[in-house]
Amino acid sequence: LQAIIDSGKKFTPQECFELIKPVCDALDYAHGYGIIHRDIKPANILIDKAGKPYLADFGVARIEESTMTQSGTTVGTLSYMSPEQIKGLAIDGRSDIFALGIILYQLLTGKMPFLGDNISTIVYKIVNEQPPRMTEINQDLPPGYDLVVQKVLAKNPSDRFQTCRALVACLEGAEKILEKTLSYDTDKGGHAAPFKRKKILIAALALSGIAVVAGSVFLLSPKSGKTAGPNRKTAAVGTADPAPKMGPSSPLTAEGNPPPKPEKIGPSEEDIAKLKESFDNKRFADTAKFAQDILAKDPASPIALEYARRARSGMLDAQIAPILQAGMASYRQGDYGQCVLDMEKVLSLDKNNAEAQRFLFQADTELSKKDILALIERHRVAEEGKDLLTILSDLDSPSLSRQWQSDFKLLFNAYDGIKASISAISVTFSSRTEATARFSHLLTAVYKKDGKKEFFEGIKTWQLRKKEKAWILTSAD
Repeated sequence: LQAIIDSGKKFTPQECFELIKPVCDALDYAHGYGIIHRDIKPANILIDKAGKPYLADFGVARIEESTMTQSGTTVGTLSYMSPEQIKGLAIDGRSDIFALGIILYQLLTGKMPFLGDNISTIVYKIVNEQPPRMTEINQDLPPGYDLVVQKVLAKNPSDRFQTCRALVACLEGAEKILEKTLSYDTDKGGHAAPFKRKKILIAALALSGIAVVAGSVFLLSPKSGKTAGPNRKTAAVGTADPAPKMGPSSPLTAEGNPPPKPEKIGPSEEDIAKLKESFDNKRFADTAKFAQDILAKDPASPIALEYARRARSGMLDAQIAPILQAGMASYRQGDYGQCVLDMEKVLSLDKNNAEAQRFLFQADTELSKKDILALIERHRVAEEGKDLLTILSDLDSPSLSRQWQSDFKLLFNAYDGIKASISAISVTFSSRTEATARFSHLLTAVYKKDGKKEFFEGIKTWQLRKKEKAWILTSAD
């Protein structure tokens, strides 16, 4: 699904529903067995040729009752994490449902709901802010989809749909949701809309009055255990206790006490010292744990986020270093095949590793150079043996194939005793799959009609491309 999104495809609400429903069915099945996926994202939704989606990659899933992942540990892909997942709190299937909401938002608007220039900003928005309404981005979208996705993306898990089945049911009727709840706005009769709006307002006021009366009765009832004592004022229906007076110089609470001091946010000096000391001593796993402990209390802590990033980088470097060193040693020993394998392994862990990219290119092109030299030699032998099929088998250009077929037929029919020699070969690579070969080509042959020996000499330039594992000619001068 990620590849389809990256292609720029626009999704209709119906297409979104057809994609999401089977994923919801799969998640409901997993959740029914207590299994939480924890990494719901488009890259883990596979689409077959018939367009049917499959939920894949349960690599970080866990059983709800399992203690394999302790509270305070964050696992998953940041942009699709729920607030409780980012905080390192205990999670359940509703965290997967939140991630589905992010995918829905992405499919229906073409944008992510929580955007930021850095990790701290994204984390803060997921935990604290509501995303822009989808109808502000996609004005053709029926408003009911906003209500459904807002509920899926509720910060508190108890405010979300509790099962994927419930989400599917609402999503299926999303286009009609506002028609039911705000019908007075969509009526086309001349005075119907204001009349209905007034009726709803009166009904709401009546209900609020009933609630106040019920609350007052409960407060004064003997069963409630609370009575209006001599120092407590009882409020008439529709009034409220007057707010306590607070002077600017001595703020007090309603009970006459000083307000509580706000809880200090952010890591303590001891926490920061632990981070720094563990990182400086290259105990990156400890650094990551200390950072996650801080993030569980303060998900937007810049220093914890930065040290978490450094710890991940340090652990990755420690994992990569021995593989990189072994690959470099293989290159120096001329074992280019092993070097390629090692560097590809490094790049699978860190695709931007410059050293691995450099040695992979050098080792792979050394191997390719041998293949290209073997191709040139094969052609030399084929010329001497008048083997036209071999000569034409390495071409990937119909026009070049027609030209060479004509030229070599003339040569082979008119001459015998052909001898070919190659010298001054140079091979340069513009990429791992494209190369240019230049060489001096000398051909001697005996002309059949008069028996005289003739010479043909020149500089040849071949453009080559790697197709799967073989090099082929695309043009030649």
